Amino acid sequence: MTVTNKCATPDKKINEEAPCILACPIRQDARDYVQLIARGRFGEAFRLVRERNPLPAACGRICTHPCETKCRRNSTDAPIAIAWLKRFLGDNFSEEIRKTTTEKYPERIAIIGAGPAGLAAANDLALLGYSCTIFESNSTPGGMLRMGVPTYRLPRTAIDNDVEFIKKLGVEIQYNTTFGVDITFDSLKKKGFSAIFIGVGLLESRMLNIEGAQLDGVLKGVSFLNEVNTTGSGRIGKNVLVIGGGAVAMDCARTALRLKPNKVSVACLESRKEMPTTDFEIEEAVHEGAVLYNSVGPKRIIGKDGKVTGLETLKVKYVFDEQKRFNPAFYEGSESIIEADTIILAIGQASDLSFLKGQEGIQVTRGGTIIVNPHNFSTSVHGIYAGGDVVLGRGTMTEGMAQGKKAAIAIHNTLRNTAIKDEKWAEKPAVPDVIPSRIAFIKKEQKQEMPTMPLDERLSNFDEVELGFQLNAAVKEAQRCMNCGAGAFVDDNLCVGCLTCVRICPFEVPKIKKGDATAYIDGDCQSCGLCVVECPAKAIDFKTPLEDCGKDALEAVFQEESIRGVKPLIINFYCQYSACNEDKIDATDNVLFSHVRRVGVLGLGKVAPSLYLRAFELGAHGVMVTACKGDICHFCKDREWVERRIKFISQLLGGLGMDPGRLRTHFVSSQNGKEVFELAFRMVEDIRNLQTIT
Repeated sequence: MTVTNKCATPDKKINEEAPCILACPIRQDARDYVQLIARGRFGEAFRLVRERNPLPAACGRICTHPCETKCRRNSTDAPIAIAWLKRFLGDNFSEEIRKTTTEKYPERIAIIGAGPAGLAAANDLALLGYSCTIFESNSTPGGMLRMGVPTYRLPRTAIDNDVEFIKKLGVEIQYNTTFGVDITFDSLKKKGFSAIFIGVGLLESRMLNIEGAQLDGVLKGVSFLNEVNTTGSGRIGKNVLVIGGGAVAMDCARTALRLKPNKVSVACLESRKEMPTTDFEIEEAVHEGAVLYNSVGPKRIIGKDGKVTGLETLKVKYVFDEQKRFNPAFYEGSESIIEADTIILAIGQASDLSFLKGQEGIQVTRGGTIIVNPHNFSTSVHGIYAGGDVVLGRGTMTEGMAQGKKAAIAIHNTLRNTAIKDEKWAEKPAVPDVIPSRIAFIKKEQKQEMPTMPLDERLSNFDEVELGFQLNAAVKEAQRCMNCGAGAFVDDNLCVGCLTCVRICPFEVPKIKKGDATAYIDGDCQSCGLCVVECPAKAIDFKTPLEDCGKDALEAVFQEESIRGVKPLIINFYCQYSACNEDKIDATDNVLFSHVRRVGVLGLGKVAPSLYLRAFELGAHGVMVTACKGDICHFCKDREWVERRIKFISQLLGGLGMDPGRLRTHFVSSQNGKEVFELAFRMVEDIRNLQTIT
């Protein structure tokens, strides 16, 4: 996303992007929807998510969140819980979004597979103006989301809700329709489909080519998960061993634990640090009772009377060679046996391309994936495109969606002989890591923990383990965001090099480079707003409209019919950073009672003194400023500047013949509790006792 600062010259571009956005395969506007949550603008935040992500409810639960890996908060304390915040929006603020296009094209698009790639392609093609039909071999949508992901991680209602949004765009889904059996490329073309997108996924588990792999009791991971997800039960013994160290292996282990065997173990080649899944999933598996055997490789499966009794293993020297290739090596003579009567193979997945038999021309790799042009996802056959796991080999949900979205644009460009681009895919440099010397200035703030079902309850059912954020926790978590890349910006045409910004910034961000006459603010800006307000040349502003500094909110108050005739009317400017310290936030927290209207700002250092005067100009009889008390605020210098500005405006009011008591400031520990109510009530009574209220 390219952003132009409103006070800069029109051709001045902001070229750096937040690392969280660049790390996301679909380029989700993570920073911006997190910032909207921080301000309590939940509906807007969900709409922003849904504009980019066709499966937000599912993604908020199972995304591998590479955005969090790149989050610059990692250098200070812990990354923002971006995925969990997306889930919070989907669970509590989802709404029907009817986006229509002025164009309605005659071409019809066929999509094979209702997994993430196919659903994303259909979603975006429908928004572009095409009629899309998805052909799905199962009786329900979701692909591997439904077949492979356990319900304790992803309730089926989350998938269904996401798909319902897509269907309301006009997308048709034909279930129980197997490609190669019920339909073919030729039959689709005869039915008038102008383009075909293949997104069938990887439905087969990889097998181990070792002795004993055919013994009774050896199960395929994907088949095992699908059976349990479909029936609620599975055929396992009392001592289960899962081979593999990835997400599917953890799912198999945690699913097996819910079937109540005596023991569940996981054996993998990788060390604990090398395991190819998130720490959270590994920790949850161990927490629920799985036993990990790291750095061991399978030599042979042993058995008796045709049934599994255990796995003979070797100790691993290394998994990847000096060229970083997967090439495990083992110590000779290090054999040991892990006893088990059931072994579940979760070492990877493979495609089933049998549907391509008789379909000449589509090229595939030796590994069983479809070869596509990496720029437009077209196959070697004209009019046929592919994406998702059947191209990636094994990708993530968001990687699959990204390929579906890119293929949708490519199909449109081909059919319309045009070259539209999604600017979100543009390559831009990420905002650099926080300068080490600056880390000390950034306030450390504890990451909100995800509430989970107690251990003694979760293993007796397949109900969702992660319970989701409550509103207070979500807002507090979002307020930890440093708004990377969207802070202050200096207009070179207005800057006079006075050094005011350099002197007052509590994070020591603004600089004047050697040989320059104007200031420069880099990506470490924390958006406290002090320089924006204090710059005498008005050369500094924020890069995004999210930072309105209270101006729009104040103007909106005086557009309300409900304030007509209210005397006295108090405007309460408050810091939103201490607005979530109560157990519950009142849904109408913008109105404490009939005489008070509230204007919340993330950090009162952003509020210019002129805005307090503007409140009086618009008709307020009093202005009450409630700032953060102690160490609550995200910004460390707000108190000093709030006091200084209030003192200045009070003196100005006195000079104009107004009672300075009409402007008051208080430092509070919470913006929603009894303390603020009592302060506001007292101010209303004091102003009533003044001789005149105009």
